Amino acid sequence: MKKGFSIKDIAYIGMAVALIESSKVALSFLPNIELTSFWLVMFTLLMGWKALVIVPVFIAIEAGLYGPHIWVIMYLYVWPILMILTLIFRKNKSALFWALLSGFFGLAFGLLCTPAQVFFFVKPDSMQKALKAGFTWWVAGIPFDVAHCIGNFSLMLALYHPIRIAVNKLRKEQL
Repeated sequence: MKKGFSIKDIAYIGMAVALIESSKVALSFLPNIELTSFWLVMFTLLMGWKALVIVPVFIAIEAGLYGPHIWVIMYLYVWPILMILTLIFRKNKSALFWALLSGFFGLAFGLLCTPAQVFFFVKPDSMQKALKAGFTWWVAGIPFDVAHCIGNFSLMLALYHPIRIAVNKLRKEQL
């Protein structure tokens, strides 16, 4: 088993980021309905730990397009959580399992982002105010997290098997 990145890995990373970004733009008119979660799961299943490189490249492109903000920090730790969960459960082939995991991730997305918000709300005199502000921010975003959950669950359930077949075909061609 080779260590490091091959030319093929680098090409996959570039194609993955392009696919994630174009999917994100195509669905941007829908609030919190995205294929980013789906594609990160699928590319992690294809590439294993090497797929983790997709996240900083994707974030760099996003920051270049939309400007840096707190979400950059959130994305740096939230998306890898999904990918690590994918690595842990990578042998599971059930579309329902992946749909549930993806849906749960969408529902938990705001909660996972809250620590970064709290960090930026903190003033030297009041951690308690920052925690309250973070909690309020998370609660206000729950309807978007519910939409994220439903979107992730539905998209994963619908697309998992056809894309997994394509991923397996790609993997066989690599051997």
